Amino acid sequence: MRLIVKNKVSDQVQSYLRGKIVQGEIAEGTRLVEVEIAAQLGVSRTPVREALWHLRSMDLVRRLENGGYEVGNVRRELVDILDIRAALECHAARKAASIIDDAHLAEMAGICERMEALPFEQFEKRAELNRRFHNALIHASGNRPLSRLVGEYYEYFEVAQPLFDKALVKETQREHRDILDALRSRDPDRASDVVARHILGAAQFLAGSIESNSKRKPKSSAA
Repeated sequence: MRLIVKNKVSDQVQSYLRGKIVQGEIAEGTRLVEVEIAAQLGVSRTPVREALWHLRSMDLVRRLENGGYEVGNVRRELVDILDIRAALECHAARKAASIIDDAHLAEMAGICERMEALPFEQFEKRAELNRRFHNALIHASGNRPLSRLVGEYYEYFEVAQPLFDKALVKETQREHRDILDALRSRDPDRASDVVARHILGAAQFLAGSIESNSKRKPKSSAA
């Protein structure tokens, strides 16, 4: 059965592999073989090659000396990217707290309500709403280039939602409300502090899972 059917096949292959890698279904150290992936997805090797090149640019896979690729330490990459996001979004929060209008506040409040009403298993919808919340925060800062910069990193976390447990999800939802309250209060320092706690808390959670994840099983090979 052909699993990839739309235009821009390499993008879909990349999305498929990225999801499997970030969610741990393809473990760190697994060798990725072009011909096997192509056969599994019912595509030629060219889009697979292009997808692997893109995943390498995201540091999700690494090139092997003897050719081919293997999966890298994805959780470590996510931790490092969250560190970057914290710096960028703290700056956005400071600016937004000074100039945010009622329309942006109402938009962010509505997103909070919809996220809080979601069942835990609605990973994709939660990821979508989370992206909208953070986009609204950055747009409220009035800095359009900043929005593009941060947007480059969101794709990592849309597929990472299943890594987070119920306790962390509840905590992040409370933190969204704290961010919103700080913005309503027009308090740049508090807004920046809450955003830092929010983003770096997710980083700390992932960092704590790195060691346990690495001990689940020895490196495997798909060769």
